[in-house]
Amino acid sequence: MFLLVFGVCVCTIFYICWKFVSSTPQFNQQKKTTDFIEYSDNSIVPLNTIDESQVLSTTSICDTNAHFIRSTLECLPDEILLDVISYLKPYDIYHSLHNLNNRLNSIINDFQLNFHLDISHIAKREYDYCLLSILSLPSVLCRLHSLHISNDETYGAIALFIREYPSLTIPSLRSLSLLDATTSQIKSLLVRLSPQLETLSIVTNRTIDMNDKRFICQYLLKHSTLRSYRLSLCDGVDCDETILSHSSRNRLETISIDLSYFQNILSLLSFIPNVKRLTININQQKYYNQDYNAAAFDMIRLYVPVQLSYFNLNLRFSNVEFEHIEQLLNCLVNLKHLCCSSFRAELVDGYRWERVLKRLPLLRRFECVMTTYIYHSLDLNLISQSFQTSFWKENNWSVICDYFQCLSRLTIYTIPFYKNLFISTLNGSQPLNDTDDQSVLLENAYDKVTHLKVSVQGLYSETTPIRKFRYVTSLSICDGESYSDHSNSSLVSYLSSTIDLTKIRHLKLYSLLSGHTLFALLCKAPNIHCLSSSYHNLLQMINDFGDVWLCWLLNMMIKKLTLSYGRLTLSIVDQFVELFSNVEHLSLCMNMDDVDFQEILLKLIQNFKHLSSIRIRLAGKLTEHFQVQTLTWLSTNAELHSEFNDNFLDIWMT
Repeated sequence: MFLLVFGVCVCTIFYICWKFVSSTPQFNQQKKTTDFIEYSDNSIVPLNTIDESQVLSTTSICDTNAHFIRSTLECLPDEILLDVISYLKPYDIYHSLHNLNNRLNSIINDFQLNFHLDISHIAKREYDYCLLSILSLPSVLCRLHSLHISNDETYGAIALFIREYPSLTIPSLRSLSLLDATTSQIKSLLVRLSPQLETLSIVTNRTIDMNDKRFICQYLLKHSTLRSYRLSLCDGVDCDETILSHSSRNRLETISIDLSYFQNILSLLSFIPNVKRLTININQQKYYNQDYNAAAFDMIRLYVPVQLSYFNLNLRFSNVEFEHIEQLLNCLVNLKHLCCSSFRAELVDGYRWERVLKRLPLLRRFECVMTTYIYHSLDLNLISQSFQTSFWKENNWSVICDYFQCLSRLTIYTIPFYKNLFISTLNGSQPLNDTDDQSVLLENAYDKVTHLKVSVQGLYSETTPIRKFRYVTSLSICDGESYSDHSNSSLVSYLSSTIDLTKIRHLKLYSLLSGHTLFALLCKAPNIHCLSSSYHNLLQMINDFGDVWLCWLLNMMIKKLTLSYGRLTLSIVDQFVELFSNVEHLSLCMNMDDVDFQEILLKLIQNFKHLSSIRIRLAGKLTEHFQVQTLTWLSTNAELHSEFNDNFLDIWMT
């Protein structure tokens, strides 16, 4: 008891002394200064150069012994402030700095400050502020040089933009980017394009009628000021001579376009005389049979753009013959940089590529990724040797030939690898040449790879990979079933030695891992905030919510969750909400015929406190009655914006 009383007395004495010291003027001044100053180590100004009024008007620390002052942001000259503010988003500029004082307002309104507004993948509250408080200012419109707007995760953003500004024109706009827009939205914005527009990007996976695709393509080719455009529409555009013949001469220099068929390239080349960089993606799996005779290519040769020096040809699911590629390249004699990717066995022939490339006298750089599945007898060593001749060595074009036996897949590619997606296996691969053991595999050979897809099928041993993927941010694990502890240990070991797991942001699981393996992987990759998995695999990995530590880790880390193949039921919705209480973006499947549909959806909306958007893939036949009933029910909540897109119900919330 004596010790307890003694301890209380000592604490009381210390408290009285602290209150006495903290009440002194010197301490108050120092504390006030320490609490409010913004230190700037790069803004040290001699004390004798600062006017007294300037010192009093800003919060600062003055050390009389060192004879210097550390100034706040407003002590910087206008030119430096203008340069600093130019790096900020318009939302941050106006939400944080606008109307603080006349000087900052003058800098924000300076004609030299151009705005680049990106209102995609943001919270609806921020979007509403940009729409109503920033775009409504004439001083912003006259300096808005680029606009990026999207319906991806910001569901209905383009519709809200058009509804708020049905006739808005932005005379200063130089660049416009539209992501996941509908046909009507694209048309509505196209007719309002600024006459000064130089760059345009339209990317969408929504279903668009072929006639509308042709109209969009024709409209872009008619625009006289465009210098660069990207057009990526679902299944590509079938642009033939019928629509192109009505296109006036344009000034396009950089083009990236998805086409339906290979012969569309021949039609397009005649109407882009100034193009310097051309990227073509062929999307159709079906091959449109047409007689490609030499005379047809001779005719095209007369119209080939003479300035075309970069050509990137991506044959996605295409059955284009090597013969036609060869005839096309024979026309492009001024190429300096050629890229080609394909999934056709006929193209993995180094001797034939050598003959083609020798006809391009100005070619200095060749990059390729050619993948094929070997289901019949082929001499793999002969294929490898065809890319190891003196021609390839003299041009310093290093080619890797990998054979993934468990997948029967052959991949041939140049290094440095030029695409952002690389597909590998847990066992590594069987190299068909000796380049893997030489210095040709440079440390930066795979630095452009940001998405790594690892197949764990056919695992049989632990191997230490040679290849290093230093900048991978998205990791996919696929082609597997349930594995033993040994297999899962090999997976974590492989990933740890192959990539920098701390850089991973998105984890996609297309195979079933053990809960122990997933926990170990998440611990080694602490910055993962996006998770994609099948509904049933996830439940099995967390042992139906029984793995407490794994559930805790998922709750702390995951901000974006995508679930497929399986529908959320009312019986576990409460556990599901508790597990992923910090999720901001949710994508999952539900059955519209379920009597508990509205009750489940209501629980998700009300209990996910941080949720910004929900995308629901609807199972069953989507009827007009169901759409009207659901939208009417959701419209009672003023903080929600909802719409149906094909078989998806998209909800965006404040």
